[in-house]
Amino acid sequence: MSALTRELHANERPQLLTHLLALDVEDRHLRFAHMLSDDGIRHYVEGIDLTRDVVFVVTGNDLEIIGAAHLAREDGHAQLGISVLPQSRGQGIGGALLERCTARARNWGMRVMFMNCLVENVAMMHLARKQGLKIAVSGAEAEAFVRLPRPDLTSLAAEAIAEHLGLFDHAQKSCWVALQARPLP
Repeated sequence: MSALTRELHANERPQLLTHLLALDVEDRHLRFAHMLSDDGIRHYVEGIDLTRDVVFVVTGNDLEIIGAAHLAREDGHAQLGISVLPQSRGQGIGGALLERCTARARNWGMRVMFMNCLVENVAMMHLARKQGLKIAVSGAEAEAFVRLPRPDLTSLAAEAIAEHLGLFDHAQKSCWVALQARPLP
């Protein structure tokens, strides 16, 4: 089964910050294509415009973000960046986030979605190829992109269902966390 994704809400920025700060030096380098300090990550998270962009997340059993994808709208295209915590890799989380971003970009009416990544980011290059993105390499950087079909009722419904499943997953985990926090009588 694919990992369940849901849209991050503005009041969850602290959890996104915690997720990105948990990335080690190498993972930060691979995610942002350069080393980003803790302050740089804080500035990045604060600067995400959630009225224009979207962040999708996958959460663990304790509601911690274990995977996140930032999809930014630009002029006629969308750009994304994905991060998955090391201990959560190999579970389909990156693929689920990429699939969700592709659906949203399509439903926004974007014709092209792309992501920049370093050629040394073997995992992301593999994921991009696996999901059908074309890869253009220029020096140390690569650009993976996909041309998107126009939205239709099926794509809109599929995204709505994915969001509802993600919200249901989050509600279940929230109840479990609340039950565990309750003292026994």
